Amino acid sequence: MRICFLLCAVILASSSSALLAQDYDYHPALSDNFLLSVGAFRSDNTFKIRAEGASDDMNNDEIDFGNSLSVDETNTIFNGQLRWKFGKERKWSLWGQYFSNDAEGSATLTEDVAWEDVIFREGTFVEAGVEIEVIRLFVGRSLVKNKQHDFGLGVGLHHLDLGAFIGGEINIDDESTGFVRESVSAGAPLPNLGAWYLFSPARNWLLHARVDWLSVNIDPYDGTMWNFNAGVNFQAWRNVGFDLSYQYFDIDFGVDDDDFIGGAKMSYSGPILSITANW
Repeated sequence: MRICFLLCAVILASSSSALLAQDYDYHPALSDNFLLSVGAFRSDNTFKIRAEGASDDMNNDEIDFGNSLSVDETNTIFNGQLRWKFGKERKWSLWGQYFSNDAEGSATLTEDVAWEDVIFREGTFVEAGVEIEVIRLFVGRSLVKNKQHDFGLGVGLHHLDLGAFIGGEINIDDESTGFVRESVSAGAPLPNLGAWYLFSPARNWLLHARVDWLSVNIDPYDGTMWNFNAGVNFQAWRNVGFDLSYQYFDIDFGVDDDDFIGGAKMSYSGPILSITANW
């Protein structure tokens, strides 16, 4: 959020008028080659994760990291996006997006928690955390494109890095083994299909939406993912705008990796406030 405020201050300070000369009939993001968006993503999060161990005697159920371990369920995440239009009549597009989240918490357990080959007993004070990093690359072609509309389809990759940990005191036969921290992690690029639609009802306004979807069985992940964004952009100056959108990112994966055997159901959803630059 501080990034947005600083960029706003720079723009306002360098501008001598509320609006610069306008030489476009519809939102210029439809005709310009580049669109850069930098903003803050206020996200409501859910984390349900299981980490299975080698022992068959343990009941490795999913753990709700928010409710059971008090891991932060709401926080502000940096979100950056870039689009480049190229080719004949600029019908080809290359898109990129990045966001990451590192949420932590602590709690006194109200029930036993099984995590890999460790059981954290009821009444134990534990610390826990969840990490995710998403890098999205997407290439597509416009099927319908004019001064007001842009609709297209494409394929892409989501590079997804997941991690989680639980740390606390382990008690065996009423004796403490001391503090133990057990962590898991996995990462891989995953292919996806996607679509977008842009519509400019007036010269300073742009309505936009895009969706990515995948259902794969590619090591180490097996499951589905949705990545959806929709919003509105106001073009305050010829090359600068302000954007308010809603982001929804959801994964439901089984994981089979050397460092992580189990599964994850995670979602991130909420508003994004951004400053955009187009040229």
